[in-house]
Amino acid sequence: MGKRSHLPAVLLIVSMVAVAGYTLRKEMIFPEAAALAFGAWVMEETPWRGAKLNLWLSPTLAALTGVLMLRVFPYSLLFMVPAAFVLVALQLSVLRSSVMPSISAAVLPLLLKCESWYYPLGVCAFTGIIAAGHYLNSKNWWKKGQAPAAVPGGADAEAALGLRHWGKLLLAVMAVCAVAIKSHWIFVIAPPLIVSFVELSKPEGQLKRRPVRVFFLLSMAALTGAAWLYLIHDVVHWPLWVPAGLSVLSVFFLYELLQVHFPPAAAIALLPVIIPAGKIWSYPLDVSMGSALFISISTLLFV
Repeated sequence: MGKRSHLPAVLLIVSMVAVAGYTLRKEMIFPEAAALAFGAWVMEETPWRGAKLNLWLSPTLAALTGVLMLRVFPYSLLFMVPAAFVLVALQLSVLRSSVMPSISAAVLPLLLKCESWYYPLGVCAFTGIIAAGHYLNSKNWWKKGQAPAAVPGGADAEAALGLRHWGKLLLAVMAVCAVAIKSHWIFVIAPPLIVSFVELSKPEGQLKRRPVRVFFLLSMAALTGAAWLYLIHDVVHWPLWVPAGLSVLSVFFLYELLQVHFPPAAAIALLPVIIPAGKIWSYPLDVSMGSALFISISTLLFV
């Protein structure tokens, strides 16, 4: 798989976290921006094919959905998370979008109890930059006579997963959600893990054949994200953008080391910068347990 420079993606994440810190609006940080930037700017063949506008529209609409749900229907997470999953699945179907990180955009404010309108504003702004960059890259390819290779079945085949498939995904998310809530290990359902599960369960998914590497990647991403935050921000008291940049760089290094280019891991590494301080050291364990559960279910149910 060909790749471009990682630097623009790292600079975007550093800028996002710096803006949030400067404005004292931490809720503007959207961890999945790291996954989207890697997939759209670094990987030659983006995992989310179809209309480039969907890189902006799908996550923005999902972020609005999550905040509105929290403001209007503040029920138990046991209901809210599956409901958000269903609503985003419907949005993806209507938009014919394959941008699965949108699921994370809706679930994240539910887990963090974020009702601020600055959250969807941040998602809108930074996914807009990602979509614009992806569009410009595509135009450059076309000028050079190197248009992206056609994908059998096209975007519709990816976006229009069957009702039975989504039903199985929903049941699995509900089951893991129940485990997370009852055990109080809330980040067992860290939003990027739900995205990871959906991506791994696609019929054409290649990484489902490498479950051990995916598990190790997600677990190490969570550990490095928590470690950099503690060492650089909590101990040295440097601004958040420094551990954020180091976390994303570390995951990009893991991608090359393991030869597994799985965008949700970048979001897993960035998530510690916005979770409650008391959850930092339980976070890697939660993510490891959630990864094991979701990968096991994907292997068993989606052959």
